[in-house]
Amino acid sequence: MVYMTSSGVYTRLHDNRARASVLEFYSPGRFFIFFQSSELLEALTNITSELQRLYGLPSASSHVPSAGEVCAVQFSCDLKWYRGLIQTLTHDKKMANVLYIDFGNEEDVPVDRIRSLAACLKTFSPCAMECCIAGVLPAVDTWSSECCAAVRSMVAGSVVTVCLVKTPEHGHSYTVDVLLPMDAMTNASLENFRRLSDGKDDNAWAQPPEPLTQAVGDSLSVVIIHFQSPTDFIVQKVDNARVIQDLQLKLREHCSQVTAPKDFRPAPGTVCCAQFSEDKQWYRAKILAYSSEERVCVGYIDFGNSEEVDLSLLCPISASLLELPMQVIPCGLAGVQPIGECWSEDCIAAFKSRVSNRILQVEIQGAQDGKVLVAMIDEASDPQANVAELLISAGYAAPAAANTRSESQADQTAPPVQSKGQQQLIELAAQLKLHCEADTTSFVPKVGEPCCAVYPGDGTWHRAMVKGLSADKVTVTFVDHGHSMIVEASHVRSITPKLLKLPFQAVGCWLAGVEPLGSDWSSESLLLFLTLVDGKQLSARVVSVTERGFGVELESRGQSVATALVFDYQARVPGKLAKETHVKTGQPHENGGKANELSQIQVQTTRQMEAACKEMSAVSLGEPSFPVDWKAVALPFHRFKPGVAAAINPSLFYVLGPVQGDGKKLQELMEQLGAYCCKHQTALSAAVRSRPAPGAACCTQFTVDNAWYRAVVLAVGDNEAKVIYADYGNMETVPFSRILPIPEHLLQLPFRITRCTLFGQEQFPAVWPEEVTKMFEAALSHGVFATVHSFDGSANALSLTLPTESSEEQVSSMILDDLRARNKTHVSPPAAPKSEQSPGCGLFGQVPKTQNQKTSCCCLSLKTQMDHMEQLLEQQLSLIKQIVGQTQ
Repeated sequence: MVYMTSSGVYTRLHDNRARASVLEFYSPGRFFIFFQSSELLEALTNITSELQRLYGLPSASSHVPSAGEVCAVQFSCDLKWYRGLIQTLTHDKKMANVLYIDFGNEEDVPVDRIRSLAACLKTFSPCAMECCIAGVLPAVDTWSSECCAAVRSMVAGSVVTVCLVKTPEHGHSYTVDVLLPMDAMTNASLENFRRLSDGKDDNAWAQPPEPLTQAVGDSLSVVIIHFQSPTDFIVQKVDNARVIQDLQLKLREHCSQVTAPKDFRPAPGTVCCAQFSEDKQWYRAKILAYSSEERVCVGYIDFGNSEEVDLSLLCPISASLLELPMQVIPCGLAGVQPIGECWSEDCIAAFKSRVSNRILQVEIQGAQDGKVLVAMIDEASDPQANVAELLISAGYAAPAAANTRSESQADQTAPPVQSKGQQQLIELAAQLKLHCEADTTSFVPKVGEPCCAVYPGDGTWHRAMVKGLSADKVTVTFVDHGHSMIVEASHVRSITPKLLKLPFQAVGCWLAGVEPLGSDWSSESLLLFLTLVDGKQLSARVVSVTERGFGVELESRGQSVATALVFDYQARVPGKLAKETHVKTGQPHENGGKANELSQIQVQTTRQMEAACKEMSAVSLGEPSFPVDWKAVALPFHRFKPGVAAAINPSLFYVLGPVQGDGKKLQELMEQLGAYCCKHQTALSAAVRSRPAPGAACCTQFTVDNAWYRAVVLAVGDNEAKVIYADYGNMETVPFSRILPIPEHLLQLPFRITRCTLFGQEQFPAVWPEEVTKMFEAALSHGVFATVHSFDGSANALSLTLPTESSEEQVSSMILDDLRARNKTHVSPPAAPKSEQSPGCGLFGQVPKTQNQKTSCCCLSLKTQMDHMEQLLEQQLSLIKQIVGQTQ
């Protein structure tokens, strides 16, 4: 339905833009705004305070106003005095229709609540500015109620960007452009979509994929693919070009095989495939809004541009095509700001010519307003140029303090604000401040009643509910944030009905599908829960409603929070018995203090033992772990020149084997691995407590492209580990946050690297001297030849020869000769018998053994955990003996 028609081209008189709150909206031709200005807010506060001072006391004087007069009027909701314009009077002059000129609202007021306005208050202009939208007229004589309701839902109570187009000549209404916030447009579009799409396929499951994540300090090679200004442009990573190309091939194949059903009408905010009008290719697209019943506006999430397309050019997407993160990064140039109110056309043109169609190096310095702040270097120029410095030196931009503060480092002193209703809360905060500073009347709080209270963290006013009273203290719950605190009684004010119109933004919830292992949640359970949800973007589904709130199912990055708690033995499914055995404390004892101390020690050590048992059971049951007995590949039994990928010592080194098949299986496995790690990263990172041992297989996130690959741990430090990527052979040192345990099904395809040991290991020492290891590495670097002597299912025993000018020299002979020479000068420990060697001790050069070999254990993880349990038992026994000795 058409609500507006164009009134022709209008001339922009000012290029000023400002942020403003929409106070009251009557129609597109009449609404009131309040500019976001500290000076204006201070003036309004002063006016309101002065009105209460002058008119707060009862007065016998009366005043009969006239139409068009500005008076002091007592508002019916809070009985406070405000400035009001008398618009009309009844015939008997007992009632008047009043427009409150500082707020934009209207009401009918009895004349006995109207006073003549003091001369000192007439000099201030109205704080609420009356406006109309530029360039539109009603389709008929007046604005329809449907049109007013539709636009009101987008702007009323919101903070918007207003651009002044024309000042009033004969009236008092300003003509403005209003730039709507995207969430308001989406919400309005969604409401319109629901009205027209009952019973159709709304594609609700297809939510946008995660954005690309980068850290402050990361340096990237990028190309700019879409830009508005130096502080608003979109880039793609050069390293992801192959990933994007592969995605496009998969999209083309998918859309050639899938036909959109007739009832396919995806909801705003969901993702599907859309055919781009220029090249007729398919791309991932997010539905932004429906412009008509057959046309839809889409945004291409991997390229940053948008367009309007026919509904027939949309196609349902598959879940596998949503696993890849969005390939665009919204950016802004750090350290610059426009010289005037906004960026000039000359500046935008200069910036565009400097950065278009070239590879740029950017360094991430922070985040602001949903964009990454970057320093940009044009490395193709000679000398290399900093783009921000060029704009400043050319006079196109002014320097600004670089905002290196990440959004994740937001101010923690204020109560957290929910994303939904955030704009309304900002507006409400301003109204609360105004009300509480003007309210000087005494207030007696009552339990169970709403009020205004100062939050101690930031000193600002918030809505609250009184929960308890004491002499000079009040216990309140901040109803928009969920905090409960004790505040001074002097920091509590009454609240008006107008300030209670916005529903409370904090709602009480509990996690459905789990219950504590004991009578209450343990500190470990609470800590894990906070790790999974604090600061994370969550999806929630309400499954039950009771008097105490909502029971919800939570997901973080596709992983159920309840499942993660149960997986880590920090919760149980309702109705099932807890797996832990709890030690009873507080039993009667003649030495109560000592007995209680003993019980606490037993509880602590028992819990540690239980944790160790849980990790052991995880390994034995085939859950994601760090196995050291991964499948090795047998090398060909002929003479060849090995590609040594990494050397620990002569007893353990890794050689690149032949490529397995045509690479298709590896590509499929990489897709499974990426999907698995992205889906379970949050839960596994929180659940994993043990670190991988050297020689263990794992999943590792490569720092260059942030993709996940199979890897083997070479060495372990305090906070990081050195790994070799098992299917490629390159090495890297990464933090533990980039390492995850690997499930068994991702180990079925053998690694390309394989374990090897130098032939003759029966004579090798248990601990290798550092000098001998360096000599072995030097020999490998000179191009040795290898012959396989045997393969025991775990490692290849290789005979290595080093070519010389006259003949070839056996590397094993060189090493044994060096060891014998060392034994003559200093005593070295004898080599342990093979049957007594510990399996999998990578740091000491021993190769992990297969199960058919006689070793004390088949898994390093089990051995480590058993040793840990023995230590705990010894510690417990020692402590018990000490305490028993003290009691005797």
